[in-house]
Amino acid sequence: MALGEGPLRTKTLTEQVPGYAPRTIYRYAGKLAELEVVEREEEPGVPSKVIHILSDPCGTELYTLVNRFADASLTRLPDGRIDAHAWASLGLLADMWEAGMVEDLSCEGRSPTDLAKGHHGLSYHQVNRRAGLFKTGGLLEEWQGPGRRRCYGLTEKTRRKMGLIAGIARWRHHHVIAEDEEGLTAEEMATVLRVVLPLIRLEEHRGQCLQLGVLSEDDVAGSEGQTVWAEVSDDGTVRSCAEAPAEPTAWARGRVKDWIPVLLDGDSDGVLIGGDDGLVADLPTALFETLWSPQPF
Repeated sequence: MALGEGPLRTKTLTEQVPGYAPRTIYRYAGKLAELEVVEREEEPGVPSKVIHILSDPCGTELYTLVNRFADASLTRLPDGRIDAHAWASLGLLADMWEAGMVEDLSCEGRSPTDLAKGHHGLSYHQVNRRAGLFKTGGLLEEWQGPGRRRCYGLTEKTRRKMGLIAGIARWRHHHVIAEDEEGLTAEEMATVLRVVLPLIRLEEHRGQCLQLGVLSEDDVAGSEGQTVWAEVSDDGTVRSCAEAPAEPTAWARGRVKDWIPVLLDGDSDGVLIGGDDGLVADLPTALFETLWSPQPF
């Protein structure tokens, strides 16, 4: 984000990134150079000067994406910068995603005991400790469930970060992985949709049931792929469901590359739809406006 305003010498770069030691900046600048996000140019002299520049288009596109996300979902300081703690929460999100907890909580809240039964291989104590960190970071909320059990669920801030995950997926597809690979798997894209759907309201479609399908490149024509079920409640809010709550009123089906523009651009041209056209037509607009309209955090 500091380099988005122009090239910087190493020492100046460390001064422009608050909350981190210079050694940390050096280490991550090297990693970003390996990913070809940042270019390093050495100016002759004694001692020589290293200039860091965002690569174009790889680095500049990532900067634009993160800046767009910050405008919608993060609080800026009076000077326009983002507090270091807000950036740190994205690191916690990555940890929670890798641990499979975002997927496990995508439809409903769960207790630490339930979360420990996931496929991540973490023990109950490891899950409990991480859940506490994620709660402190604002990514999880806690309440008392049946039998006085502690339960954890995803916060609104976590759900809104799915737009960033979709954006990084498109960026990865363009700049990091092979052209014939998607930035997310079909399973991951289905998780993103389950997590983000409860953010929106579809008041004109109360009581209706929606079936979404995410296909991988290997799925044959006619396949339903990964299925996402959702129900519009009486107050217009949308609830993601682990199983079909009723006969679907409408359905939509597409590959990962078709669903990502829905979240990032509000563009559903690549998605095949059926049933109540109005319900499916309202969905992309609601998702896009919810994810990318500035929120008063």
